[in-house]
Amino acid sequence: MPKKVARILAADDAVGTEELEAVIHYLNNKLHLAKLNNEPVPFLTYRNRRIFEATLRIRTDPLTP
Repeated sequence: MPKKVARILAADDAVGTEELEAVIHYLNNKLHLAKLNNEPVPFLTYRNRRIFEATLRIRTDPLTP
């Protein structure tokens, strides 16, 4: 399912590449803070980061499966 969502997002021009990069940076910070505070990893944060990373990868390399 995350791969399907990433493909849909990659095709949507309403979501800019810069916005994806900013969201990925924000989610990375959120995960890093959880690690520093010895808290559990927020699952939705991790899942969304993976989706947005895949979206960005699809956009930058159209040959990505």
